[in-house]
Order: sequence, then C-alpha cells, then structure tokens
Amino acid sequence: METKDAITQLLKKKVVILDGSTGALLQSRGMPAGVCPESWCLENPEELSRVHAEYIKAGADIIYTFTFGGSRPKLKQYGITDVYATNKRLAEIARNAIGRSFILAGDIAPTGMFVEPFGSLGFEDAVDIFKEQVTGLIDGGVDLFAIETMMDIQEARAALIAVRELTDAFTIVTMTFEPGGRTLGGTDPVTALITLQALGADAVGCNCSTGPEQMLPIISSMKPFAKVPLVAKPNAGLPKLIDGKTIFDMGAKEFGSFGRAFTEAGINMLGGCCGTTPAHIKAVAEAEKDTIPKQPFRKSISALSSSRTYIILGNEMPVMVIGERINPTGKKTLQAELKQGSLSLVRQFAREQKNAGADLLDINVGVPGINEPLIMKSVIGLLASITDLPLVVDSSKPEAIEA
Repeated sequence: METKDAITQLLKKKVVILDGSTGALLQSRGMPAGVCPESWCLENPEELSRVHAEYIKAGADIIYTFTFGGSRPKLKQYGITDVYATNKRLAEIARNAIGRSFILAGDIAPTGMFVEPFGSLGFEDAVDIFKEQVTGLIDGGVDLFAIETMMDIQEARAALIAVRELTDAFTIVTMTFEPGGRTLGGTDPVTALITLQALGADAVGCNCSTGPEQMLPIISSMKPFAKVPLVAKPNAGLPKLIDGKTIFDMGAKEFGSFGRAFTEAGINMLGGCCGTTPAHIKAVAEAEKDTIPKQPFRKSISALSSSRTYIILGNEMPVMVIGERINPTGKKTLQAELKQGSLSLVRQFAREQKNAGADLLDINVGVPGINEPLIMKSVIGLLASITDLPLVVDSSKPEAIEA
C-alpha cells in the first residue's frame, strides 16, 4: 500500500487531483439503467478499465475504485452476497487499469440506512458492514481509502472506525451538504471537520450536492479549523430536470475556471462528482498546474462537537457552563421516571438548560436497581436528536460510559 508519508509529501508539493464521475460515463457507454453497476462492471471490466485510464490521462493523481455501492445492504438489493470478492475484484480491475505508478483509493459510500440514534442500523453493525468492504479493498490492492457522499455523521464515523480497525492507511472522508449548508442529518461543515479529524481522518471535505461555486464557501469555512488537508469533489454545476432526466450542464472549461478559487479557499485535493468527465478533470488539472496549496492552518485544536454544532475551547470561551440537572440525585420524580423508562423530564430539563444558557449537558442516570448502560444509551439517543448541545457522559460505571 502507498504509505501515508508518500501521500503527505505529495500534498505539500501540489493540489492533488482526484478523478471524476464514473457511473454516468459507463451509462453513456452501454451500462443499462436498473442493473447493479458493480456487477455490470465485473462482467464488462474493459469498459471500467477504459474509464479509469481516461482519468489518469486527464491528469488525475488518484483514482477511486468503482465500489460506491459495494456495501452489503446495497449489493443485497441485487441478490449479491459476496461483498469481499466484489470489492476485491473491482479494486484489482482499477489497479490493472492504472498500473502501480498511480494511487488507488478504495471507495466507500453510504449504505442507504441511517445509523442509531438517527436510524435503525446499529452502530457496531454499521462498522461491521464497512469492514467487509475494507477487507476486500485492501486485498484488492488499494493505497488509501475515500469515504464519500456521507449524509449522516454517525455513518461517516462508523466507516472511518471500520478502516481504522483494519489499517492505518491514509483515509479521506467527505460529507455531502444540502443547499442550506448542512448535511441531511443537520451537521454543518466545521462540526463535521472537527469530529472526523479528531477521529483520525487524514483529509476531510465535501463532495456531490452542489456545484463548484456553492462548494467554495464550505471549504473556506473549514480551513481556519483544519489540522488536515481539505478535499472537494463538486458536481458539474447544479442539477436540472430536463425531459425527466437529471442533467448537469456545466462545461469543462467553466468547471476548470474555479480551480484557482479553490486554491485560494484552501483546497488540497480537488476532483469532480456528478456530471464531470475526463475533460472536466483535465481542465482542473491544468488550472491547478504550478499552484502552491495552502497547508492546514492548525497543528492542534481543542474543541467539542455534537452531531450538529461545535465549540472551540480557549481564549474565546475560557469558561464552559455545564447544565447538571439531568441527574437523579435528590430528584425523586426523575428517579421514578428513569425506573419506568420514561424520559419526559429529561427532555424538559434539556430544553430548560439550553434556554438558560448551558453550553453542554451533563448526563447522569445513576439510580439503584436500573439497567444503567441501557438507560444511558436511551437518554443520549434522545438528546442527540432533540438538542445540538454537546453531551457530558457522567457515570461511576465504566460499562455505562462504554455503552
């Protein structure tokens, strides 16, 4: 595998160019609508190899494997059960197409399910799902990992943990942000950055959802807080619905014209997403030729984050106010509710403390005779969905904190 040091050194020298869209190109070259893209490519490896090679010729430094839908839940929709073999073979096809001189990223994307507490998929289950993919991609010869198009910060965390439990390879994580500047789950760019770089991502950024003009402010907002390189893969403009089809009509020349603006915003890795072609990537590569990338501004940062907000610790906020009312000590009504599994007072106390100016909420559910790990998990699950304040997990039982 390509070492982290080699990729890090490359990032100091230049803006690293990533590839563009693969699926749309394959559809234009014969892949039928409605088929499993990964399966079709296994049956037609020459077409996939051609696309990978065209992006190399266009100037891409890093190629993504065609494994966007390579997770167990996605493949299961088409009756495919061998996740490991599917990912391994698609990585091998990409490696053979680009050779050993270029860098190959194992592509990991959403499962299509939301992870608890925002959905039904268990967190550890999500980690295990992604580990299946990661194992196949490692054995298929990838150099690094690209976790992309994440809409749920929990799912992004699960995917990153899956990679980290198996390898220390360089890992990119990119979220996708809606027009309002947040993910579908409500996470803003800086919160995502702080969470993911603290968890061990080697590069963080965004892809899909927007065109280059709309993505520039996202990168600019992240740069002052970034300890890691920033990544952007915008669409070829904003989507338009024409005759029932989604069309991205930004030409390669216009797409490439944003290259220098991305450099100014602080980008370190730049490519394309929906609607982009080798021509778009060639235009970006030419625009970024001989540019000097801005390195991360920070070597360290002290911060707290929830799923939807962040707090920077330090001179700007020397004292943090922790709301301590979600604690059953001396509160008989709360004790009784927790024993019954009711969380109405927890909900009320959280709302009242936020309105009173709390910066964080302390969570203590220590009542004799209850299943504290289970109740702690339930309370945090509730509060993660109804408040954006970071939470303080407070217990004398390690098993409750672990849960």
